[in-house]
This record gives sequence, C-alpha cells and structure tokens, in this order.
Amino acid sequence: MSHQDEVRPYRARDVGSGQETADTLAEVLKHAAQRDEAARKKRPPRPQPRWMLPLGINLGVFAVYLLVAPPSWVVMNPIEPPGAEAQLHGVRTALYLAAGRIESYRLENGRLPERLEEVGVVTDGVEYVMHGAGRYQLVGFVDDRTIVYDSTQSLNEFGADLGLAARAAQGG
Repeated sequence: MSHQDEVRPYRARDVGSGQETADTLAEVLKHAAQRDEAARKKRPPRPQPRWMLPLGINLGVFAVYLLVAPPSWVVMNPIEPPGAEAQLHGVRTALYLAAGRIESYRLENGRLPERLEEVGVVTDGVEYVMHGAGRYQLVGFVDDRTIVYDSTQSLNEFGADLGLAARAAQGG
C-alpha cells in the first residue's frame, strides 16, 4: 500500500477549504440582521387610554352600591300567581272552548272525537269522557274543586257565567 492509498474511515470528510463555514456564518449573520430589522419595525403596544381607569373605578363603585343598597328602581316586584278565582275562571274558559271545538267536530264529521287531540285541544287539567255515541263530559280540576261540563247542558248557559256566550253571539 502506498501513501496515496491512505485508508480512512468511510465517515471521514474531505478537508474543506473553509468556504462552507464562511457561507454558513454569512447566512447566520444575514438572518440575525433581518430579525433585528423586523424587531425595529414592530410597533410597541398601544398604551391604555387615560379615561379607562376612572371609568373602571366608577363602574366598580356603582356595582357595589347596587349590591349593597339597591334603590327602589332596581328591585323587581315578584309576579304573584293567579288567585283561586282566576284559576277557576281559566279552567271554565278552557272547558267552554274545548266543548265548542267538540261540537264543531260533531257537526263536520257526524260523530264525537275519540280524544281531545283530534279537535286540536291539548289542555292540561281537562279530561274528556265519552258516554255512548252522542254524550260526553269535560272535567276540569282546580286545587280541590272539580268543574264538569256535560253535553246535555247548553253550551251558551255554561258560557254565560264567563261572558263568552254573549261575545260569541255578537261575533267578537
């Protein structure tokens, strides 16, 4: 073996002229210069307007005032549930309207509906009971009271207490 055929490990590199190192160093310096230029062009964050601090303090004090000593215009009046008479009137009205729809259904179809849903009445607290082919009852409940409308009773008489029969006769 001659000295020209030196045996080197396969991972060994040829000795460079230093040009690669110079090129890499030039790229690093160029990138650093670009980064410095971008940092100089970047705008600093805007300062908060001067009016924000007094406004924030005033709103905070106002909120504490509303919590500690609320004025009368802040306190809402609770909604009271309707009294027993109003509930009774509401159930009687529901029975009257349901009976009117059932009678209209009977005139159109010649028979009574099987359920209230057939005539478009969906009312909680109102029960529909059929007694044969031509008679029915509507039963409504308010607390411990029961209101019954029987189809043998005149619908106008049942609605007279409500003032609905007179309005229906007038077309209003």
